[in-house]
Amino acid sequence: MRTLFLLSLLPLLVVPRTISAATLDITYNLAPPEAQAAIEHAAGIWENLLLSDVPIKVLVTWAPIGNTTLGITFPNGRRDFAGAPLPQTWYATSLANSITGAELNPGENDIEIYFSSSFNWYFGTDGEPANGQYDLVSVALHELGHGLGFVGLSKVVGADGSFGLLQASDFSPLITLFPWPQLDTLPGVFDRYLTHAQNGPLVLMDNPGTALGDAQTSNQIYFNGPLAMAANAGVAPRIYAPSTFALGSSCVHLNESTYPDGNPNELMTPFISSGEANHWPGPLCLAMMQDIGWMLAPDVGLHENKGARVFLAYPNPAHDRISFSFPSGSRGNRMTIIDTQGRVIRTLTFVSSMDVSDLSPGPYVLQVNGSAFNARFIKD
Repeated sequence: MRTLFLLSLLPLLVVPRTISAATLDITYNLAPPEAQAAIEHAAGIWENLLLSDVPIKVLVTWAPIGNTTLGITFPNGRRDFAGAPLPQTWYATSLANSITGAELNPGENDIEIYFSSSFNWYFGTDGEPANGQYDLVSVALHELGHGLGFVGLSKVVGADGSFGLLQASDFSPLITLFPWPQLDTLPGVFDRYLTHAQNGPLVLMDNPGTALGDAQTSNQIYFNGPLAMAANAGVAPRIYAPSTFALGSSCVHLNESTYPDGNPNELMTPFISSGEANHWPGPLCLAMMQDIGWMLAPDVGLHENKGARVFLAYPNPAHDRISFSFPSGSRGNRMTIIDTQGRVIRTLTFVSSMDVSDLSPGPYVLQVNGSAFNARFIKD
Protein backbone atom coordinates (compact mmCIF):
# COMPACT_ATOMS: atom_id res chain seq x y z
CA MET A 1 0.00 0.00 0.00
CA ARG A 2 1.30 3.45 -0.97
CA THR A 3 0.09 6.12 1.41
CA LEU A 4 -0.09 9.85 0.98
CA PHE A 5 1.92 12.40 2.91
CA LEU A 6 -0.32 15.48 2.92
CA LEU A 7 1.44 18.67 3.77
CA SER A 8 -0.62 21.70 4.28
CA LEU A 9 0.94 24.73 2.74
CA LEU A 10 1.26 28.00 4.38
CA PRO A 11 3.98 30.60 4.61
CA LEU A 12 7.52 30.00 3.46
CA LEU A 13 11.17 30.77 3.74
CA VAL A 14 14.76 32.13 3.18
CA VAL A 15 18.18 32.50 5.03
CA PRO A 16 19.42 32.41 8.57
CA ARG A 17 22.17 34.74 9.63
CA THR A 18 23.39 32.81 12.66
CA ILE A 19 25.59 29.75 12.97
CA SER A 20 24.21 28.08 16.08
CA ALA A 21 22.66 24.62 15.82
CA ALA A 22 18.88 24.68 15.44
CA THR A 23 16.68 23.45 18.27
CA LEU A 24 13.13 22.13 17.87
CA ASP A 25 10.94 22.53 20.96
CA ILE A 26 8.02 20.11 20.56
CA THR A 27 4.73 20.13 22.49
CA TYR A 28 2.59 16.99 22.23
CA ASN A 29 -1.18 16.65 22.21
CA LEU A 30 -2.38 13.05 22.81
CA ALA A 31 0.73 11.45 21.27
CA PRO A 32 1.78 8.27 23.13
CA PRO A 33 5.27 8.18 24.64
CA GLU A 34 6.62 5.76 22.02
CA ALA A 35 5.46 8.10 19.24
CA GLN A 36 7.09 11.04 20.98
CA ALA A 37 10.41 9.20 21.08
CA ALA A 38 10.31 8.57 17.33
CA ILE A 39 9.35 12.17 16.54
CA GLU A 40 12.12 13.48 18.79
CA HIS A 41 14.57 11.28 16.89
CA ALA A 42 13.46 12.85 13.60
CA ALA A 43 13.70 16.33 15.11
CA GLY A 44 17.26 15.56 16.19
CA ILE A 45 18.22 14.80 12.59
CA TRP A 46 17.02 18.25 11.47
CA GLU A 47 18.72 19.88 14.46
CA ASN A 48 22.04 18.44 13.30
CA LEU A 49 21.50 19.83 9.80
CA LEU A 50 20.24 23.40 10.20
CA LEU A 51 21.58 26.55 11.83
CA SER A 52 19.44 29.00 13.80
CA ASP A 53 19.69 30.91 17.06
CA VAL A 54 15.90 31.01 17.55
CA PRO A 55 14.20 27.85 18.89
CA ILE A 56 11.64 26.35 16.51
CA LYS A 57 8.27 25.78 18.22
CA VAL A 58 6.37 22.70 17.07
CA LEU A 59 2.95 21.40 18.13
CA VAL A 60 2.23 17.73 17.37
CA THR A 61 -1.34 16.38 17.59
CA TRP A 62 -2.10 12.64 17.43
CA ALA A 63 -5.60 12.12 16.00
CA PRO A 64 -7.64 10.42 13.23
CA ILE A 65 -7.16 12.48 10.06
CA GLY A 66 -8.35 10.23 7.22
CA ASN A 67 -7.97 6.80 5.73
CA THR A 68 -4.91 7.44 3.54
CA THR A 69 -3.20 10.42 5.14
CA LEU A 70 -0.27 9.81 7.46
CA GLY A 71 0.50 13.40 8.39
CA ILE A 72 -0.51 16.99 7.67
CA THR A 73 1.72 19.97 8.37
CA PHE A 74 0.81 23.64 8.78
CA PRO A 75 3.78 26.04 8.77
CA ASN A 76 3.26 29.47 10.25
CA GLY A 77 4.72 32.29 8.18
CA ARG A 78 5.79 35.90 7.77
CA ARG A 79 6.51 38.22 4.87
CA ASP A 80 8.18 41.63 4.48
CA PHE A 81 9.84 41.37 7.88
CA ALA A 82 12.99 43.31 8.70
CA GLY A 83 15.85 41.72 6.78
CA ALA A 84 13.63 39.67 4.46
CA PRO A 85 15.76 38.94 1.37
CA LEU A 86 12.78 39.04 -1.02
CA PRO A 87 9.78 41.37 -0.70
CA GLN A 88 6.18 40.23 -1.18
CA THR A 89 7.21 36.65 -0.44
CA TRP A 90 6.13 34.28 2.33
CA TYR A 91 8.70 32.59 4.58
CA ALA A 92 8.16 29.90 7.19
CA THR A 93 8.50 31.60 10.58
CA SER A 94 11.19 29.13 11.57
CA LEU A 95 13.35 30.54 8.79
CA ALA A 96 12.16 34.13 9.13
CA ASN A 97 13.09 34.02 12.81
CA SER A 98 16.48 32.62 11.95
CA ILE A 99 17.11 35.35 9.38
CA THR A 100 16.35 38.12 11.84
CA GLY A 101 17.90 36.40 14.86
CA ALA A 102 14.77 37.22 16.86
CA GLU A 103 11.33 35.73 17.42
CA LEU A 104 8.82 37.38 15.08
CA ASN A 105 5.81 35.40 16.33
CA PRO A 106 5.79 35.35 20.14
CA GLY A 107 3.01 33.21 21.53
CA GLU A 108 2.50 31.34 18.23
CA ASN A 109 3.76 27.98 17.04
CA ASP A 110 6.09 27.87 14.05
CA ILE A 111 4.91 24.45 12.89
CA GLU A 112 1.74 22.48 13.70
CA ILE A 113 1.59 18.82 12.64
CA TYR A 114 -1.21 16.26 12.78
CA PHE A 115 -0.17 12.60 12.72
CA SER A 116 -2.81 9.96 12.07
CA SER A 117 -3.61 7.75 15.05
CA SER A 118 -5.24 5.19 12.73
CA PHE A 119 -2.17 3.57 11.16
CA ASN A 120 0.00 0.66 12.19
CA TRP A 121 3.09 2.67 13.13
CA TYR A 122 6.62 1.48 13.72
CA PHE A 123 8.05 3.50 16.60
CA GLY A 124 11.61 2.19 16.50
CA THR A 125 14.50 4.41 15.47
CA ASP A 126 16.54 1.76 13.63
CA GLY A 127 14.75 2.17 10.30
CA GLU A 128 13.53 -1.44 10.17
CA PRO A 129 9.71 -1.47 10.08
CA ALA A 130 8.01 -4.74 9.26
CA ASN A 131 5.75 -5.13 6.23
CA GLY A 132 2.46 -3.48 7.09
CA GLN A 133 4.10 -0.94 9.44
CA TYR A 134 4.76 2.72 8.68
CA ASP A 135 8.03 4.13 9.94
CA LEU A 136 7.18 7.13 12.12
CA VAL A 137 10.72 8.54 12.10
CA SER A 138 10.59 8.75 8.28
CA VAL A 139 7.15 10.35 8.25
CA ALA A 140 8.06 12.82 11.01
CA LEU A 141 11.28 13.76 9.18
CA HIS A 142 9.22 14.38 6.04
CA GLU A 143 6.55 16.47 7.78
CA LEU A 144 9.10 18.54 9.68
CA GLY A 145 10.81 19.23 6.36
CA HIS A 146 7.57 20.77 5.12
CA GLY A 147 7.22 22.79 8.29
CA LEU A 148 10.74 24.13 7.86
CA GLY A 149 9.94 25.38 4.38
CA PHE A 150 9.86 22.61 1.81
CA VAL A 151 6.37 23.88 1.02
CA GLY A 152 4.45 26.10 -1.37
CA LEU A 153 1.22 28.04 -1.70
CA SER A 154 -0.23 26.41 -4.84
CA LYS A 155 -3.94 25.87 -5.37
CA VAL A 156 -6.10 24.98 -8.38
CA VAL A 157 -9.86 25.59 -8.52
CA GLY A 158 -11.52 24.64 -11.79
CA ALA A 159 -9.13 25.74 -14.52
CA ASP A 160 -7.50 28.51 -12.48
CA GLY A 161 -4.24 28.02 -10.65
CA SER A 162 -2.98 30.36 -7.97
CA PHE A 163 -0.41 31.12 -5.33
CA GLY A 164 -1.47 32.61 -2.00
CA LEU A 165 -5.22 31.92 -2.12
CA LEU A 166 -5.23 29.10 0.42
CA GLN A 167 -7.90 29.42 3.11
CA ALA A 168 -8.21 27.78 6.50
CA SER A 169 -11.47 26.25 5.28
CA ASP A 170 -9.54 24.30 2.61
CA PHE A 171 -8.28 22.05 5.40
CA SER A 172 -11.42 21.76 7.53
CA PRO A 173 -12.05 20.20 10.00
CA LEU A 174 -8.37 20.57 10.92
CA ILE A 175 -7.42 23.93 12.37
CA THR A 176 -4.32 25.87 13.37
CA LEU A 177 -3.83 27.56 16.71
CA PHE A 178 -1.89 30.40 15.08
CA PRO A 179 -3.99 32.93 13.13
CA TRP A 180 -4.37 32.01 9.46
CA PRO A 181 -2.64 34.77 7.48
CA GLN A 182 -4.07 36.78 4.64
CA LEU A 183 -1.82 35.37 1.92
CA ASP A 184 -2.74 38.14 -0.56
CA THR A 185 -2.07 36.09 -3.72
CA LEU A 186 1.63 36.08 -2.92
CA PRO A 187 4.00 33.13 -3.43
CA GLY A 188 6.37 31.54 -0.97
CA VAL A 189 10.10 31.33 -1.53
CA PHE A 190 9.79 27.70 -2.63
CA ASP A 191 7.28 28.78 -5.29
CA ARG A 192 9.70 31.33 -6.70
CA TYR A 193 11.94 28.49 -7.87
CA LEU A 194 9.19 26.53 -9.66
CA THR A 195 9.42 26.60 -13.44
CA HIS A 196 7.52 24.98 -16.28
CA ALA A 197 9.63 23.05 -18.78
CA GLN A 198 8.44 25.18 -21.73
CA ASN A 199 6.74 28.25 -20.29
CA GLY A 200 9.18 29.35 -17.62
CA PRO A 201 8.78 30.52 -14.00
CA LEU A 202 5.34 30.00 -12.52
CA VAL A 203 5.47 33.24 -10.54
CA LEU A 204 5.56 35.21 -13.81
CA MET A 205 2.17 33.82 -14.88
CA ASP A 206 -1.14 35.55 -14.15
CA ASN A 207 -2.16 34.76 -10.57
CA PRO A 208 -4.81 33.43 -10.50
CA GLY A 209 -5.04 32.25 -14.07
CA THR A 210 -5.58 29.35 -16.43
CA ALA A 211 -1.97 29.30 -17.64
CA LEU A 212 -0.84 28.84 -14.05
CA GLY A 213 -3.46 26.13 -13.53
CA ASP A 214 -2.26 24.34 -16.67
CA ALA A 215 1.33 24.50 -15.43
CA GLN A 216 0.46 23.24 -11.96
CA THR A 217 -1.15 20.15 -13.50
CA SER A 218 1.30 19.60 -16.35
CA ASN A 219 3.70 16.96 -14.99
CA GLN A 220 6.41 19.35 -16.19
CA ILE A 221 7.35 21.40 -13.13
CA TYR A 222 10.97 21.71 -11.98
CA PHE A 223 12.82 23.43 -9.14
CA ASN A 224 15.53 25.62 -10.67
CA GLY A 225 17.47 26.72 -7.59
CA PRO A 226 21.20 26.94 -8.40
CA LEU A 227 22.34 24.73 -5.54
CA ALA A 228 19.69 22.10 -6.25
CA MET A 229 20.78 22.04 -9.89
CA ALA A 230 24.43 21.81 -8.87
CA ALA A 231 23.61 18.82 -6.65
CA ASN A 232 21.73 17.21 -9.55
CA ALA A 233 24.44 17.33 -12.25
CA GLY A 234 23.18 20.66 -13.57
CA VAL A 235 19.59 19.47 -14.02
CA ALA A 236 16.64 21.06 -12.22
CA PRO A 237 14.98 18.49 -9.90
CA ARG A 238 11.52 17.45 -11.01
CA ILE A 239 8.52 18.40 -8.86
CA TYR A 240 5.34 16.34 -8.37
CA ALA A 241 2.62 18.02 -10.48
CA PRO A 242 0.09 15.39 -11.64
CA SER A 243 -2.67 16.13 -14.13
CA THR A 244 -5.23 16.12 -11.32
CA PHE A 245 -4.23 18.70 -8.73
CA ALA A 246 -4.00 17.34 -5.17
CA LEU A 247 -4.08 20.09 -2.56
CA GLY A 248 -1.18 19.73 -0.14
CA SER A 249 0.60 17.26 -2.40
CA SER A 250 0.96 18.82 -5.86
CA CYS A 251 3.81 21.28 -6.43
CA VAL A 252 5.25 20.77 -2.92
CA HIS A 253 7.09 17.45 -3.27
CA LEU A 254 9.78 15.91 -5.41
CA ASN A 255 8.32 13.80 -8.19
CA GLU A 256 7.45 10.27 -7.08
CA SER A 257 8.42 8.38 -10.24
CA THR A 258 11.68 10.30 -10.65
CA TYR A 259 12.79 9.53 -7.09
CA PRO A 260 11.18 6.15 -6.25
CA ASP A 261 11.73 3.85 -3.28
CA GLY A 262 15.44 3.27 -2.79
CA ASN A 263 16.48 6.58 -4.36
CA PRO A 264 18.51 8.78 -1.95
CA ASN A 265 16.04 11.62 -2.58
CA GLU A 266 12.85 9.65 -1.90
CA LEU A 267 12.06 11.22 1.50
CA MET A 268 10.40 14.36 0.12
CA THR A 269 8.21 12.58 -2.44
CA PRO A 270 4.46 12.46 -1.69
CA PHE A 271 4.06 8.75 -0.94
CA ILE A 272 5.58 6.14 1.35
CA SER A 273 5.08 2.38 1.46
CA SER A 274 4.64 0.25 4.53
CA GLY A 275 7.92 -1.41 5.44
CA GLU A 276 9.87 1.52 3.95
CA ALA A 277 12.22 3.78 5.93
CA ASN A 278 14.47 6.73 5.10
CA HIS A 279 16.13 8.74 7.85
CA TRP A 280 18.00 11.27 5.70
CA PRO A 281 16.57 14.21 3.68
CA GLY A 282 18.76 13.45 0.68
CA PRO A 283 21.15 15.64 -1.31
CA LEU A 284 18.47 17.36 -3.37
CA CYS A 285 16.33 18.27 -0.37
CA LEU A 286 19.35 19.69 1.45
CA ALA A 287 20.37 21.74 -1.58
CA MET A 288 16.79 22.98 -2.03
CA MET A 289 16.67 24.01 1.62
CA GLN A 290 19.83 26.04 1.01
CA ASP A 291 18.31 27.60 -2.11
CA ILE A 292 15.25 28.78 -0.20
CA GLY A 293 17.54 30.17 2.44
CA TRP A 294 18.53 27.74 5.16
CA MET A 295 22.16 27.61 6.21
CA LEU A 296 23.45 24.09 6.84
CA ALA A 297 25.83 23.06 9.60
CA PRO A 298 29.42 23.14 8.29
CA ASP A 299 29.94 19.37 8.48
CA VAL A 300 26.71 18.38 6.69
CA GLY A 301 26.99 16.25 3.61
CA LEU A 302 30.62 15.21 3.70
CA HIS A 303 29.62 11.57 3.45
CA GLU A 304 25.84 11.57 2.90
CA ASN A 305 25.80 14.28 0.22
CA LYS A 306 28.98 13.86 -1.74
CA GLY A 307 27.84 16.05 -4.62
CA ALA A 308 27.36 19.31 -2.71
CA ARG A 309 30.09 20.06 -0.18
CA VAL A 310 29.47 23.21 1.81
CA PHE A 311 31.37 26.01 3.46
CA LEU A 312 30.48 29.09 5.49
CA ALA A 313 30.15 32.72 4.45
CA TYR A 314 30.11 35.27 7.27
CA PRO A 315 28.86 37.65 8.53
CA ASN A 316 25.51 36.76 7.09
CA PRO A 317 23.84 39.08 6.14
CA ALA A 318 26.91 41.00 4.89
CA HIS A 319 27.13 44.77 4.57
CA ASP A 320 30.53 45.83 3.22
CA ARG A 321 32.71 42.73 3.36
CA ILE A 322 32.26 38.98 3.61
CA SER A 323 34.72 36.27 4.66
CA PHE A 324 34.80 32.55 3.93
CA SER A 325 35.62 29.35 5.79
CA PHE A 326 36.46 26.65 3.23
CA PRO A 327 36.73 22.88 3.29
CA SER A 328 40.23 21.68 2.61
CA GLY A 329 41.40 21.43 -1.00
CA SER A 330 39.67 24.52 -2.32
CA ARG A 331 42.53 27.04 -2.46
CA GLY A 332 43.52 28.31 -5.87
CA ASN A 333 40.12 27.58 -7.45
CA ARG A 334 37.86 30.01 -9.24
CA MET A 335 35.00 31.60 -7.29
CA THR A 336 31.70 32.71 -8.83
CA ILE A 337 28.90 34.81 -7.33
CA ILE A 338 25.44 33.99 -8.72
CA ASP A 339 22.16 35.80 -8.04
CA THR A 340 18.76 34.17 -7.50
CA GLN A 341 18.04 34.31 -11.23
CA GLY A 342 21.12 32.22 -11.98
CA ARG A 343 23.08 35.15 -13.42
CA VAL A 344 26.85 35.31 -12.85
CA ILE A 345 27.54 38.55 -11.00
CA ARG A 346 31.27 38.22 -10.39
CA THR A 347 34.07 35.75 -11.13
CA LEU A 348 37.44 35.83 -9.35
CA THR A 349 40.25 33.60 -8.18
CA PHE A 350 40.46 32.29 -4.63
CA VAL A 351 40.22 34.87 -1.83
CA SER A 352 39.47 34.45 1.87
CA SER A 353 37.29 37.59 1.93
CA MET A 354 35.87 40.11 -0.52
CA ASP A 355 34.29 43.53 -0.77
CA VAL A 356 30.55 43.22 -1.44
CA SER A 357 29.56 46.84 -0.85
CA ASP A 358 28.67 47.28 -4.53
CA LEU A 359 26.28 44.32 -4.68
CA SER A 360 22.56 44.98 -4.74
CA PRO A 361 20.70 43.87 -1.59
CA GLY A 362 19.43 40.30 -1.68
CA PRO A 363 20.51 36.64 -1.55
CA TYR A 364 23.47 35.25 -3.50
CA VAL A 365 25.14 31.90 -4.04
CA LEU A 366 28.94 31.63 -4.03
CA GLN A 367 30.36 28.67 -5.94
CA VAL A 368 33.96 27.50 -5.84
CA ASN A 369 35.43 25.29 -8.55
CA GLY A 370 32.15 25.06 -10.44
CA SER A 371 29.75 23.50 -7.94
CA ALA A 372 32.22 21.57 -5.79
CA PHE A 373 31.71 23.96 -2.85
CA ASN A 374 28.68 26.18 -2.30
CA ALA A 375 27.74 28.90 0.17
CA ARG A 376 24.80 31.25 0.38
CA PHE A 377 24.83 34.77 1.77
CA ILE A 378 22.65 37.85 1.87
CA LYS A 379 23.78 41.38 1.03
CA ASP A 380 21.85 43.75 3.27
